[in-house]
Amino acid sequence: MGDEEDETTAQEETYVRGLIARGEAAWPVDGELPPGATHEIVEEEPGKLPKVVRRRFGLR
Repeated sequence: MGDEEDETTAQEETYVRGLIARGEAAWPVDGELPPGATHEIVEEEPGKLPKVVRRRFGLR
């Protein structure tokens, strides 16, 4: 089961890092997410993957 957990962790990390790189995950500014952001970064600890929460859906 360790390999499945490693794979899930790797997929989660890729997903979250991709959201951040594309600007789809961001800290709120004055209580609002910036334009284009769909996920809010709710927690960030050094050495750990940031925690994100979907707040809205993007229209493409």
